[in-house]
Amino acid sequence: MPTKQVVIDACSAINLLATGRALDFLHALDWTLLVLPEVRQEARRLRGPLDEEGQPTWVPADWSPLEQAGLFTLPSSAFQGEAFVEALVGAAAHLTDVDAAAVALAGTLGLPLLSDDGKVRRVFRTLYPALELHATLGLIRQASNHLGLEPGSVKDVLRALRWKARFAPPKSDPDREWYLSHQPD
Repeated sequence: MPTKQVVIDACSAINLLATGRALDFLHALDWTLLVLPEVRQEARRLRGPLDEEGQPTWVPADWSPLEQAGLFTLPSSAFQGEAFVEALVGAAAHLTDVDAAAVALAGTLGLPLLSDDGKVRRVFRTLYPALELHATLGLIRQASNHLGLEPGSVKDVLRALRWKARFAPPKSDPDREWYLSHQPD
């Protein structure tokens, strides 16, 4: 049973699912994700192959491996209490409702947040400076090291991330240089 619970927002959910290795990565890090229903709804599709006219198609994001492995949950008591409501109102002053709920959930439960959205990250750091904040590239890098992935496999993961999630690392991401050193074609 994974030992570290991490709240994930929609942006990072899409990015993680796009890698095609979410299950492997979460097992490697011994993580389980707390996923709001609204986050799962927002992270429901990935970019697919090009059609005959050269336009990208869309494919459903597959949550089933994570669900079957028990690697994501939502505690039923998460939305009860004044503390959550206050946290939600505070975060919603700066973010969309879905992002504010993810920030409030992590803050109220005192758990790390996995987010690649710059605004979400800034608000979370401001509201909860003592809590851990993770990004998808850091997760991929750390898990790849634990798994002993070969450079070609890492490149494939990053290629999938870039294509299926339309991901490009922010200049401020501490793993940006690592990403660029494995730059997919």
